[in-house]
Amino acid sequence: MHLLPKYIIVHLPKNWNIMNKNLHIDSFKSRFKDMDTITIDNVLDFYLSKYPDIKKNTIQYKISNLLNKGIIERIGRGKYRIGNQKTFAPFLSKSIKFIYTRLTNEFPYLGISIWSTEWIVNWMIHIPRVQKIIIEVEEEAQESVYYFISDFRKNVFLEPSPQILHKYANQNMNQIIVKKLITESPLRRINSLRIPTIEKIVVDLIIDVNIFSAFQGRDLDSIVENAYGLYTINEDKLLRYASRRRKSDLVDKFIKNII
Repeated sequence: MHLLPKYIIVHLPKNWNIMNKNLHIDSFKSRFKDMDTITIDNVLDFYLSKYPDIKKNTIQYKISNLLNKGIIERIGRGKYRIGNQKTFAPFLSKSIKFIYTRLTNEFPYLGISIWSTEWIVNWMIHIPRVQKIIIEVEEEAQESVYYFISDFRKNVFLEPSPQILHKYANQNMNQIIVKKLITESPLRRINSLRIPTIEKIVVDLIIDVNIFSAFQGRDLDSIVENAYGLYTINEDKLLRYASRRRKSDLVDKFIKNII
């Protein structure tokens, strides 16, 4: 029988108290707790009030420490807010992994992104009866990918309209949608799979009304509100992608009405 030690001793760096004291964390939080956006100039002004001789290049070091300690989170280029960085990391189902592996084996040099609307249904008011797996590839490969997936999966569609989905889709089976991958889309890797960032998912839901017709109205409002509430959203990244899709004004206005 192994007994747990009565005390657990954690060895902190010798300069731990000095580091915290130099950052003035409590004062920093109090100063910026009600601000939606903290800029580098805001941080500079704060530390100038504590250390009048501080150099501007020292501010980046302090910002890095504040980020590492979870005091602030990055929400854009040179933009921060109080809070710990919360990254969207969805569960990857066996189906998603299987399809992605088949695709990358068949098209090893093709840019591919994959995600499922199952990742966002818990943020909705009304849960759709069927979910969608979204596969995005370079435009010239769309048809090849569509026919390849159709050989081993049913209910596959290429850039479908709502009318096509209503007429031809099996309404009791999840759908697989193949669509064009916009260049410079914000993507990330999880367990070797390339998936869209939360910023891209939000933008696509707002813009692609035809594909995501079951995710509009109050449900879309709820999805966006939950995305912003649960995760760190990089608004620069979000609006840059919306601009790539030539819908930055539409997306910006929609989000500002919700958040």
